[in-house]
Amino acid sequence: MIKRFVKLFTNFYINILIILMAMVIVSCSYYLGKLEIMDIAPIIIGVAIIFLCFFTIKNKKISNRWKLSIILFLGFILRGLWLLNINSSPTSDFRVIYEVAGSLLEGDVGAFWGNGYIARFPHLTIMSLYMSFMIKVFPVNNLIAMKIFNLLFGVLTIYLIYLLAKEIFKSKKLGLCAASIATIFPPLVTYVGVYCTENIAIPFYLLSTYIFVLVVKKKVNKYYLILLGIILSFGNLFRMVATIMLIAFAMYIIIYTNDKLPEKIKKLALYLIPYFLVLITVSFSLQSLRVTEFHLWKGSEPKITSILKGSNLESWGRWNEEDASIVNNNNYDYELIEEESKKIIIERLTTTPPLKLAGFYLVKFVNQWNEGDFGGSYWSKLYVPEEEIIIDVKLKVLEIFYMGTLILVFLGLINRRKNNSDSEINLIYLILCGYGVMCLITESQARYSLIIAWAFIILAIEGIRFLLRKSNREDTFEKI
Repeated sequence: MIKRFVKLFTNFYINILIILMAMVIVSCSYYLGKLEIMDIAPIIIGVAIIFLCFFTIKNKKISNRWKLSIILFLGFILRGLWLLNINSSPTSDFRVIYEVAGSLLEGDVGAFWGNGYIARFPHLTIMSLYMSFMIKVFPVNNLIAMKIFNLLFGVLTIYLIYLLAKEIFKSKKLGLCAASIATIFPPLVTYVGVYCTENIAIPFYLLSTYIFVLVVKKKVNKYYLILLGIILSFGNLFRMVATIMLIAFAMYIIIYTNDKLPEKIKKLALYLIPYFLVLITVSFSLQSLRVTEFHLWKGSEPKITSILKGSNLESWGRWNEEDASIVNNNNYDYELIEEESKKIIIERLTTTPPLKLAGFYLVKFVNQWNEGDFGGSYWSKLYVPEEEIIIDVKLKVLEIFYMGTLILVFLGLINRRKNNSDSEINLIYLILCGYGVMCLITESQARYSLIIAWAFIILAIEGIRFLLRKSNREDTFEKI
């Protein structure tokens, strides 16, 4: 009975993902266009790196450690070239955070209190503190220092993707394939020059996922879940959307493990308790030091305003002046803003014709995931004079590499309907589904899905494995 439920549940979300992924791939063609002379250079670089990675993996004379080192080095070089290509500076929200960080060093905590920007959006608090630290340590070249750290975090992300894929697919070579895709995956390259929280948060999210897989495969003691909770909580401090990860971990433990109920409850507690302890401790500490007025999880502006913007049919769920003005119109009154937002959301959902509403959310979902770099090149080039950009890498070029990855993901989904081995891959599907629902409900922006971009790389390996099976070459990828 339980096995039947698990199979039905898995097939249910796999089939939904197949349909949605097909729509996203088709919609990606919107960003494609006629290639120009300037587009040749980045394509050649990307293809060259792919072939170098491929020949490195195939070479039997090179040890696995050296293969991984070469791939990591290529990832380092590509990200370094991107940083040299575009001299990005903090813009928009990132500029505000940077300025707040500078003011904080002078003892000004106004932005963290009342209706200040960070007080309204306290999830940006830790990033502000991080920038303050970098400005303090590097008073002259702090922006360059932050980019260098982003570069190092980017290489660490490639390594963690290797570890996770190797463990899920029980193959060092498939792990190397995942690292190779991560090396050129557009979002993970283009955001290295952007001063966003995801650069720091992603390694924490990945490491916690890796530890979880080790635990469910019984390769490490279940008490490693305590470490998982601490690590994920630190990642959440930078990008506060880890609740989805908590839910995905819980669903996997409940649905896919064979433990008895008391053991499942114990495992949930082992990572949930330290996770919330870290969050609560940091939040109360900042309040006691008089740095912040509000808790990190609840600012002076209710979170429902993001859902309000996400329900706006005219703006396709993106930021819009109409919904943003609700804060000023209600004089920053928390209760009034929350009440008015609920009223508008309910009205939109109940008065819009069902077909129009379904179409809206379908288009919103597709638009969230079809931009090949998740907005990375846009934020990198924003306000940078064209003459200062050495090679203007267009989105249509990045889209080619992104579409290739998505096609592999699609093939992996097709393969998953027929093959239920390596159940740990279902964890990644659950995580992706969770963030898909989150992006569907809240305000839409390409960057908001960056935190989970690495999931596509892991899922693409399932597509590679599908192609290997079709060509009867899967045995060439040794099991570990």
